Amino acid sequence: MKKDRTRIERQLELARKSLDTCEKSLQAAGVTGKQLAKDTKWRSLNADYRQLRRRLLAVKAVEEREAAAAQRKAEKLSGAIVEE
Repeated sequence: MKKDRTRIERQLELARKSLDTCEKSLQAAGVTGKQLAKDTKWRSLNADYRQLRRRLLAVKAVEEREAAAAQRKAEKLSGAIVEE
């Protein structure tokens, strides 16, 4: 999972930079606020950014689940050794 996390974090940073660049160019053209949602390029970049954020949250959830499982397994093994 570590590999996926670093890859997604890198992609998220690139997506954020692309979105910021697009927003700056649209602001220079006088497009602001709700008018951004009418621009197809901005919507696409924003969707990519949101999708990567959700993926990163999913990776974090899996990492937490795996850590908890490893901890339970270690506790179970240490308990089994003490009982013998």
